[in-house]
Amino acid sequence: AFARLLKMNAPYILLKDPNEVYFVLKNLVLEMDERGKENLLMVHLLLSQLLIRIGRLAIEAKANEPQQQSNIYVKNVIAYLHENYDCEIQMKDIAADVNLHPGYLHRIFKNHTGLTVMEYLTSVRMEKAKMLLAQTEIPLIEISDYIGINSRQYFSSLFKKYTQQTPVEYRKAAVRRKEFASWERV
Repeated sequence: AFARLLKMNAPYILLKDPNEVYFVLKNLVLEMDERGKENLLMVHLLLSQLLIRIGRLAIEAKANEPQQQSNIYVKNVIAYLHENYDCEIQMKDIAADVNLHPGYLHRIFKNHTGLTVMEYLTSVRMEKAKMLLAQTEIPLIEISDYIGINSRQYFSSLFKKYTQQTPVEYRKAAVRRKEFASWERV
């Protein structure tokens, strides 16, 4: 592990210390303060243990580095989609926001979520549409504008594909659920 650490040739390595390095380092300092010749073997052992542990942590950090970076990109894309779902969004806009090539962004997003970016955006929009239909009295013809879909026909077909109900059917069912819930409270 230590040999691989030396071969990394990195100017610095950011490690997550699960306190193991701290305790070994603390024991090493305590042993070095003793300054006895009989402590020399213990100092060498603790120093070896410290270097091996740092090497293992560095190898783990290096292995997880690409995964952690792509997680950051995916989180940023998800935040962007939740903030801008009501706008017309294209893949190139999303990629530009996170400073990645659209093809690469598409690949890492699909690997992390199991959905394409546009599938995820559609699910966000459909969930928002369901909420607006169930909890507001916004006219149906305006809801597509509220969720960033310019075509009402496309919105209706997409909504039916997503929920197996038309927007009108969904709203009627939501009204019935509200009425039923209010009757149960009486």
